Amino acid sequence: MNNQPDEAAKTDDCVVPPPLDKEELHAFVLGMNEHQAREIIEYVEWQCNAKRESDLEKSGTTELEEELVEHAEKIKSERVHGTDYDVWDVHTNQGRWWVITSPTNLYSQTLMPSLDYTLSFHIGVMSRVAAKREIRRDDSGDEVLLITSRKIVQAQERFDAADEAEDFQAVGLLCREALTTFIREIAEAGMLDKVPEPPKLSDFKAWAEHIIGSIAAGSSAEFVRGYLKSMANKGWELVNWLTHAKNATRHDAQLALSATEYIVDQLMMLALRSLADAPENCGKCGSFKITVTWRPYIGDEGEYVAQCDVCNAIRVKQLSTDTSVIQKSGLANR
Repeated sequence: MNNQPDEAAKTDDCVVPPPLDKEELHAFVLGMNEHQAREIIEYVEWQCNAKRESDLEKSGTTELEEELVEHAEKIKSERVHGTDYDVWDVHTNQGRWWVITSPTNLYSQTLMPSLDYTLSFHIGVMSRVAAKREIRRDDSGDEVLLITSRKIVQAQERFDAADEAEDFQAVGLLCREALTTFIREIAEAGMLDKVPEPPKLSDFKAWAEHIIGSIAAGSSAEFVRGYLKSMANKGWELVNWLTHAKNATRHDAQLALSATEYIVDQLMMLALRSLADAPENCGKCGSFKITVTWRPYIGDEGEYVAQCDVCNAIRVKQLSTDTSVIQKSGLANR
């Protein structure tokens, strides 16, 4: 009996196609956020090749291959205690990585093959880092507010170590410096250039009122505008009072510190949304989940990106030394 298949049988055999090229896989991933994917790819290549450059210097060889991303895909998002963590599966020409956000870090899948274990590890490490008052570098305004962020961290660290009234007064002084530095830094970044009669940079209350009044304008924003102005004015008065309060308590310092962080965060968000011409809601899907980021380029150039977190519609406002502006794709007011 002949066990060899005849020629007809050979032609009827199923043929298993070769695997898809990794660089082409993105075309088959539905709902891919191109802006987020680009940031993840740039982060991985920067991290991996920074280590490569260090190894080149130590070994004296030029034969170490550059690590390049071939495919990046977001595979999971999980919210833990109000913080969203996105998990990306990233393939490079040399291996695979888990990349987890908030803040962003990467982990070798060879060393940590379990996604759930890696996510738990990441959340634990980031919680310990946050407890040490480290400055987070993935916030939208951090490229602008370098000194302000440092002042707030110094206030946080002073608060953690504070025991006496003099220590709590020092927290108030650092909070006041953070608020005045905030105005100076956003002015240096060109965010306040259109003010016809600008007040002194040290006049925090006048600047805060201008920012809030110009951005949260109109009768529909009356209560929002009133609330933000009240918070800015009362917060400024609170930190100034704390600076001179000889009977200050830990609760007083904590209240001043929380107010300072909130005021800086809200005013920076308003300034970014204004500069990016960001609408309140997406013109495509109607969602109010609009994220604004600043992406610096070489020299004075950069772009403000307003993006819908639901349908990924974006508006890019590109700025350069000649103040040219380019608008892209479909994020607009309804």
